[in-house]
Amino acid sequence: MKTPKAVFLDVGWTLTYPSKSMWQIFAAVCREAGSDRTAGDIEKGVHEFLTSRRSETVREFEAGAEYPDSDADFLSIFLGMGRLVFGFAGLESENHEALAGRFLELFWDRTNWAVFPDVLPAIERLRSRGIRVGVISNASSELVEFLKKIDLFPSFDFVCVSAIEGIRKPDRRIYQRALERAAVAPSEAVHVGDMFLEDVLGPRKTGIRPFLMDRGPRSMFPHHPEAVDPVRQPAIEIVHALDEVLEAIGVH
Repeated sequence: MKTPKAVFLDVGWTLTYPSKSMWQIFAAVCREAGSDRTAGDIEKGVHEFLTSRRSETVREFEAGAEYPDSDADFLSIFLGMGRLVFGFAGLESENHEALAGRFLELFWDRTNWAVFPDVLPAIERLRSRGIRVGVISNASSELVEFLKKIDLFPSFDFVCVSAIEGIRKPDRRIYQRALERAAVAPSEAVHVGDMFLEDVLGPRKTGIRPFLMDRGPRSMFPHHPEAVDPVRQPAIEIVHALDEVLEAIGVH
């Protein structure tokens, strides 16, 4: 493959990470409510639930499922995860919504998020070569302000946020919108993200070369990495930093 004309990037766990993980915060909220479930317990429980549905989810995607999104839809995903976690922790169901609110308050606190140190240098190298750099992220409409607050927004040529676009990954339409904004063909773009379905199967079906980001202990599931998912076929290009992506696409 020639050096691409555009690079699309996921945000969470690819460009940014929470200092206190999702699982640590869920565990803290559970402790406040009287449960002794640990972060490891919760990560394992959620991962096992998602893994149990993985084959079905992939079949739905391959059958042509569409994935609408909005701020309400995005919020409902976290509320649903909260119900799963708090039920797993043995907490009373009538308290789940309030506990989920507490989780969201702590997890999405701006001070809990940081940018990986390789991000800005890599983006600068890409843009110095005339390569367009954009975001494709499943997120609420608040992501734009978040990117501004962490000083990343000026680094991008465009941003595709699922709740704003009304479509979430892995729906091919959100990748097509990114291609239109970058003014490139699918074969001229690559996408980097940390989730198998959203960031590998989605772009691959659109004709975009995907890279699966594995940030190790700073991944969403640090003890259950997407990179070893038994469902994945065919082989995936796995990277651990943006420098590895640049090397793979010939940007030195």
